[in-house]
This record gives sequence, structure tokens and C-alpha cells, in this order.
Amino acid sequence: MIARRTIDIIEFNITSNVCLFGSAASSLWTDIGRVPQVCATSYIMSLSNSNPFITQDIDIVVTPDSYESLDAEEIAEEIKETIVQADDRYFLQPPKSRWATYQILYCRLRGWKTNGRCVKVDILVPPTLELPEVLSSDTVLINGISVMPLFDLLVMKTKGWWDHSTSFRPDFRDKEATDVSDIYALLDHAKDENVSYDYELYEDRHQDGFMDLAHDLSRRFVGVYGRPGQWRRLGFPI
Repeated sequence: MIARRTIDIIEFNITSNVCLFGSAASSLWTDIGRVPQVCATSYIMSLSNSNPFITQDIDIVVTPDSYESLDAEEIAEEIKETIVQADDRYFLQPPKSRWATYQILYCRLRGWKTNGRCVKVDILVPPTLELPEVLSSDTVLINGISVMPLFDLLVMKTKGWWDHSTSFRPDFRDKEATDVSDIYALLDHAKDENVSYDYELYEDRHQDGFMDLAHDLSRRFVGVYGRPGQWRRLGFPI
């Protein structure tokens, strides 16, 4: 699995503070069964005028121990370079925008039947996208993969829903249905796991503003889709 291999490389070469998040993490937590979308390498290499965006990626959050002189984007680029050097299945390609200061990381799928197909791997470093810092002691191991804590994942999936639903980009807005499906599944599983807003509120691991963000996002979601009871049963003050 690409997610496991990517995390293994980061843990061995950079830091143990790494975890899976996004829809792939939601699938592990809730057993949704969704798999990452793949694309042909030749398609990426051509950078044609057709839609180049992958609708579902593997998203990895890294909270580094060092790199104090670099910002989050610079650290992410350093991590991508380390991954490429560690495994030749990974490669970097420039994005479509000529003004972009980052490169896109891909991983080729194993096996001759994959026909050069690959999966996009996003490396994100807090506070990018308002992501929380996640230490190794806070992650949960599911199927041998370090996964973002359930409460944090619920908040960040709701943040993703809001960003996608209010975006001017059609490909982002197309992700809304998947986001909503993930959020409902996470809400149900969070109840089964006895996740509590009140408990998380007093956890020292949360940075300033994260719980306010969680509260605000839950209210926005309920404002669009209703069902406040699903959030209230987790202790959200809605």
C-alpha cells in the first residue's frame, strides 16, 4: 500500500510524527472501502489542457522535529525530495500553474498490469490548511498505518468540505458529495468510539484556536445539511 510505504519512508528518514488523513484515513476509520484514484503516467507527463486534477489523493500530515528556519511549504518540498531519493517509484512533476513554487509527488503502482499508472501523494505540514500538529503519541494504528486521531480527522474533513463547497474551482466543488459522505460516516463512528468535544476541549495537545475552528465548522455544516443531533451527541455545543 502506497500510504504505508510513504509513512515508512518518512518515519525512517525524517520523523515519527506522521499520519494519514483525508478520505483515505476516513476509509480506514469507518471501513467505507474507498480507494485512491489512479492515473496514467503518460497523462501526467503530457500536462495536457484536459483536467489534470486527481479527485482523490493520499494525504499525509507530517509534524517535523526540525527545519526551524523553513516555512511549512519549504519543509513539505524537502520531505518530497527525501521520499523520491528513498524509493524510485516516487517522482516529482511541476504543477500546471507556472507561478507555483511547489512540485507534485506521485507514486507508480507496482506490477506490470498497472500500465504505468500512479497515485498522487500530498505531503502537508501544519499549519497548512489549518492542520493541527499531530505527534506520534496521538496517532492511531489501523492496518499497520498511522492514522490521524478521529476527532481531528472529523474537524479537518469538515474543513475540507467547507473549502471545497465554497471554491470557484469546479473540480473542488465536485468533491463535496464525497466529503459529506465521509463526515456522516465519521460522525457515526465517533459516537461508537465515545469521542467527546468536551474531552477534546481540555486536551493539551490541541493548539490555540483548533477547538473554536471545530465548533464553527460544525455549525456551518449543520446550517447546510441539518441533523444537529449527530453533532450534539458528541458534545458539540450546537
